[in-house]
Amino acid sequence: MPPSDEPATDQKSLPPGGDLESGKTPAQTKPLAAAQRDAWFEGPDDITALRVYDGDVEYELPRRPMFTLGTSRSCDLPVPGSDLSALHCLLERKGNRLRVYDQHSTNGMFFGGRRVDVIDLYPGDTFTPAPVTFLAMNHEMRTHRPTIAEIVGTGFTPSPDRVLVDAVKHSSHLLITGEPGCDLDRLARAIHAVSLRRSRQLVELAELPTERARQRAIVKRATHSTLVIDLHQITASLDPTFCSMVFSSEYHVRVIVLAPTTNTARKLLPVENVEWMQRIWVRPLSERPGDLLDLLDRMLVERAAALRVADLTLKNQEALATWEWRDNFNGLRTAADRLATISRVQDWDTLDWRERAAATAIPRSTLHDWFTSLRLTLPLFT
Repeated sequence: MPPSDEPATDQKSLPPGGDLESGKTPAQTKPLAAAQRDAWFEGPDDITALRVYDGDVEYELPRRPMFTLGTSRSCDLPVPGSDLSALHCLLERKGNRLRVYDQHSTNGMFFGGRRVDVIDLYPGDTFTPAPVTFLAMNHEMRTHRPTIAEIVGTGFTPSPDRVLVDAVKHSSHLLITGEPGCDLDRLARAIHAVSLRRSRQLVELAELPTERARQRAIVKRATHSTLVIDLHQITASLDPTFCSMVFSSEYHVRVIVLAPTTNTARKLLPVENVEWMQRIWVRPLSERPGDLLDLLDRMLVERAAALRVADLTLKNQEALATWEWRDNFNGLRTAADRLATISRVQDWDTLDWRERAAATAIPRSTLHDWFTSLRLTLPLFT
């Protein structure tokens, strides 16, 4: 159980002018200059859920100040079949922190590779009531993790949870590479949205102006925030002076570079900056056949389609799962849009192509060519 009292503060250790009881800042303490601030987040940042790290299970935390976790059904967070102790740990809210107490469990509790009895967790921290590792999640992490997982995919390195933790806990520069249509820009926005810089406006750059004054204005806007540089449409090397500014620690800019390949980044940016960047390669959908139908199904749900992937015939499901999807998410979104429209058309399978075009408001040749190119067949639905 937790101790009844917090450690007492030694009154003699307070500097002159300090006021422990009122909680006021001593008069002689000067506010930090803007240049001394980094990615410091000052808003509310409560832990709202624990997620099994690299798993599919997420446990929403009770709102009360204290609750339990273990295999017993009497626990507030029961985790059956996990080899945890019946009552493994007790969790207590302490402001924005979540304090965890090991309850003399058989296998113990670990944090940072060390066995511990008590730990304080913040969003993005992982801890292990052995043998299960949990990730502490705040509201932003829970909101944007599905996007990160959708784009990064499962079974690859880094995993979605690794990307998520690095985005929350660190501010290293990132190089994200991938084919057109892999939604690298959407991944960059999700990373910023969960980071400690999220209260500051994201700055996106697809073309660098030549005027020095405009370049400085970009750096000023990105100071203490995230700058996303998309190299897909840039053909000339970026101005070295501009690069020295945005990669300098002076401005506290987190740079996220989007590029087709690492070699492209090396050609357009100073090589020394590229080599120090953390890298994420987003796989094309052609390398993720096991994810395709789930991705498509989620898109159909978002579009409030009348039918789902499971309503397609098995032959058509196989055709979609084995298609190359060279346009990646762009092509998948087109398929979701059209299938959602088709799902609302009465007697689709019995209509001719002229009637189908009229019912969907898609030109006949466009609709027919798209349908046959994906190797879809009639009947479309079961």
